[in-house]
Formats: sequence, structure tokens, C-alpha cells
Amino acid sequence: LAQLPVFRRLKVAVFFTGDELTMPGEPLKPGAIYNSNRFMLRGLLQQCGCDVTDLGNVPDTLDATRSALRNAAQGNDLIITSGGVSVGEEDHIKPAVEAEGSLNMWQIAMKPGKPLAFGEVHRASQESTFFVGLPGNPVSSFVTFLLFVRPFIHALQGAQTSTPKSYSMRADFSWSKADKRNEFLRVRVNDAHGLDLFKNQSSGVLTSTVWGDGLVDNPPNQLIQPGDLVRFIPFNELLY
Repeated sequence: LAQLPVFRRLKVAVFFTGDELTMPGEPLKPGAIYNSNRFMLRGLLQQCGCDVTDLGNVPDTLDATRSALRNAAQGNDLIITSGGVSVGEEDHIKPAVEAEGSLNMWQIAMKPGKPLAFGEVHRASQESTFFVGLPGNPVSSFVTFLLFVRPFIHALQGAQTSTPKSYSMRADFSWSKADKRNEFLRVRVNDAHGLDLFKNQSSGVLTSTVWGDGLVDNPPNQLIQPGDLVRFIPFNELLY
């Protein structure tokens, strides 16, 4: 074929909110944390074939957040932010998006990843740029990107999205902390073809995603006993 119809690369702007964010190599002051999300999200977006514009860290003020959104909307198809979407005093993403566009969805019944936001930011040309606000906790940001943002990006790129394959596998662990939300637990396949649970399921422990082979999709209010069959989604179904 001499010619092929193609979609151009999706242009995505990212920025990160939080005065406490520190870059690797810089001294870690009291109350500060390293901005691991910056490198994780950029890598995930590049793997999706996106042209990424990294706008860096944005101060915890409403004016700075609104200005960053207006800047990110120009010339980009999608804006992705990390942090600032919860209900703290310095969480400015929600009111900033509502002031600069519209917020169509905020909060979802899943753990980790409850404060997920979706909407649009208006441009000067009276058009809009899609917006996704990811939670600030690294595991929450990682899981919500894989489950929601990646399929959305593929749809914008013209691909036919499909539900990732899952497998019924044996749990070699117990889970006695049933939550009212749908939980996604980080697990690893063991030599006996069962699943082991990462001991610390905190949404701030990104090493659980490096250690693990995938996620257990655990329904709300569901306890797990050793030997129970659970729904396992491998990371290779969510990443490649």
C-alpha cells in the first residue's frame, strides 16, 4: 500500500501538585517525599506512544493550579495531574478544573484510587482538552492509570479497547480487612501456582508493584481465606 490512514501521536501534558514533592538527589526536608510519580507516569505514557510535555511540580495554590491547567490545555489533547484531588486544605485540583472547565466525575468506589477525577479544561479557541486527575499516592496513581487512563488513551488513539484477561487462581493468603470498596491487591505467583500477597498493601508503597506479578480484583466486603479462588489480572495484561 502506498498510503495508510493513521492517527497522530496523542499529545499529553502532565504536572504534579504538592509543596512537599522533592526530586531525587535533592535533600529530603522534614515532611517532604520524593516525586516517584513523575517518572512512573512519564514512562507509562511514553510506553503508550504519547508525546509527553512534563510541566513539573506546581505549588499548592489555587491560582498556580489554574494557571498550570490553562497552560497545559494549549496544544495538548489530554492533561494528567497527580495529587491534589482529595479533600485536604491544599487540594486545589477539583475547584481549579471546575473554574477552568468542567468536572464530570470525581471519586470512584475502589481502593487504592478513590479520588480519581475526569473532566475537561477549556482552551482559548473555545475547544476543550480532556483532563484526568490521578491520586497522589504512588500505588493509587499506578493502578488507576492502568485500569482507566490507559484504555482511554488507546480509545483516543483509535484502538479498539478490550477488557484485560483475568484468571481464576488460588489465594495462598488470608485477607480479613474487607472494605466497602472494590479492592485491587498486589500479589505474586508462587512456585506452587498460587498467589502470595505483598505484606504492606499501603497505597504509598510503590515497591509492591515491582515485587508483584499483578492484581487481585477483590469485590466489596469480600474476605479471602487460603484456598479461595480469586480473580487475578496479570500486569502484562495491563501494561502491554
